[in-house]
Amino acid sequence: MDKQPYYVNVETGEVHSDKTASGFQFEIRATAEEVSRLTKLFRECDEAATDTFLRTHVPYVPYHNDSDNDRYDQTLKDIYQFIHDHGQPLTKEHIESMGILDERQ
Repeated sequence: MDKQPYYVNVETGEVHSDKTASGFQFEIRATAEEVSRLTKLFRECDEAATDTFLRTHVPYVPYHNDSDNDRYDQTLKDIYQFIHDHGQPLTKEHIESMGILDERQ
């Protein structure tokens, strides 16, 4: 399969093949199967975010001792790793400057 350009908005969890369809932060090149994997990561992140919201109503559980928060954080890192791995040079540079990924890239 040929890789095509896609435009990713992490904030909204959107991935578009049309640059003008929506605002985007990152440009990647990926196959349809790879984009499907990224879309799945966005769904997992949304599910984890919902779970963290529910946890906020339990005040005695600190953020750093909560598996839902850990899952949300890890999924967000996985999203940025995916975008970095498939990103254009400017995209890779920007994500590296964020310091969100492990140094083992």
